[in-house]
Amino acid sequence: MKGIITGDIINSTAIPIEHRRKLLSTIESIAKELQTLTPFKYEMFRGDSFQIMVEKPEKAMCIAVLVKAGLKSRTPEECKILWDARIAVGIGDVNYEDDKLVTSDGEAFHFSGWEFDELGKRNLSIRTRWEDINDELNVSTAFANDIIDNWTRNQAQIVYISLTQNLTQKEIALKLGKTKQNISKLFSSAREVLIRIYLKRIEHVINSKK
Repeated sequence: MKGIITGDIINSTAIPIEHRRKLLSTIESIAKELQTLTPFKYEMFRGDSFQIMVEKPEKAMCIAVLVKAGLKSRTPEECKILWDARIAVGIGDVNYEDDKLVTSDGEAFHFSGWEFDELGKRNLSIRTRWEDINDELNVSTAFANDIIDNWTRNQAQIVYISLTQNLTQKEIALKLGKTKQNISKLFSSAREVLIRIYLKRIEHVINSKK
């Protein structure tokens, strides 16, 4: 069983040409950083779309959230709109694993693809083989999606650092050259605690079904 993340960059055609190369290099650097947290395979295609196969399915949503946080936090200051991605996560078996993800197959790919096609106005969703799990996660993911959609660049940066590095708020403040009070406010406004609870709940329910 694996986690499949299918995503594309939101409003990619509106990103100025001079920032396209920076965007692609940013995605690559985020992927390399996140592979230190949990093993996964990653591919870009069509210039603005990507797929990620996460070996530990319970970690797939965490990787998805961190991709979004990484993009938002590393958007160039001169860009009026923060970079972001629409993402659908599928949890299930992978029956055929090819050298390329786009030619691999299995229910995890199907769930991710079907959910991605049905995203509509949502920017984050998940589907598993278990309907009771889906019913629960549809609700909690809707709340998480609303929080994440409203992150500022600084809030996204705080969540990214918090979830990828074992640092205290004081250490994060020193790292970023900010006051501890400022970091505390960012943690609160980004709803970092709620996002962490959400991700831990996903890990728990998926592990309980494995």
